[in-house]
Amino acid sequence: MSHAAYKKIALAGATGTLGSVILKELHESGLFEVTVLVRESSVQNFPEGVKVAKVNFESLDSLAEALAGQEALVSALATLAISVQKLLIDAAVKAGVKRIIPSEFGVDLINPKARALPVYAGKVEIQNYLGDLAAKTIISYTLIFNGPFLDSGLARGLFFNFKERKAQLFDGGDQPISVSRLATVGKAVRRVLTHPRETADRAVRVKDIDVSQKQLLELAQKLTPGEKWDVQLVDTAELEREALQQIKENNIGPLTMYNLVRRAIFSPEFGNKFENVHNEVLGIREITTQDLEEIVHSAFVSK
Repeated sequence: MSHAAYKKIALAGATGTLGSVILKELHESGLFEVTVLVRESSVQNFPEGVKVAKVNFESLDSLAEALAGQEALVSALATLAISVQKLLIDAAVKAGVKRIIPSEFGVDLINPKARALPVYAGKVEIQNYLGDLAAKTIISYTLIFNGPFLDSGLARGLFFNFKERKAQLFDGGDQPISVSRLATVGKAVRRVLTHPRETADRAVRVKDIDVSQKQLLELAQKLTPGEKWDVQLVDTAELEREALQQIKENNIGPLTMYNLVRRAIFSPEFGNKFENVHNEVLGIREITTQDLEEIVHSAFVSK
């Protein structure tokens, strides 16, 4: 296996919330030749210097042809497209790609309780598949765990509802959890690609800061002086029980899988506060409390 920094990088999912940030980081670093894989029907424009390969994501030969000559593959495909990754990985093996970074970018799925949740079954399957391939091919892999996205999580109501002044505090809201901004994850991807030896065939964990839901809510309430917030306490164990029952009865609703994600993020049993991180080797500095206040303020102003 080569341990030199990778230069030719293929990126799948480059138009998504995270994928676009990863693309920006890789492209603007000037360290890589980036090729984005897009659907044949795509009319998306990309920055000058970024190569575009239109592919059929359901065709092994189409994907392998696009990946020929690439040294690494980064997948930022959305959760609903995780099933596409197996064929993408097979194509990478066929094309001789050396490193794969699959679409993880969330909770620590080395934690056995998190791995057991049905919402992560597809990701766990991909992890196991990569482990098997690494033992018998030139493929190596890196799993990146970064906790929930701080900035987009605030924007999308993961921690509370800014606009309606509503908050659900999960399991009391006191548990510190490791969170990362999208840009931090983009930087982690870049550093993995320039540090192949240190990151081969393993999981790496990064974070911007450990913060509790209550701390975030207090910062939000400071920005809305005199306004009353509707705060409710929610037991994530109950969310899990209800979700598993819905899955058992084939009565899956719009919140079924999301509630399992909430369980994994906010319950202390799921390893969501990273004790051992790889920030140093990946050149990532944790943010300060003042930085956190500014991030929450930016999310508030955008509402």
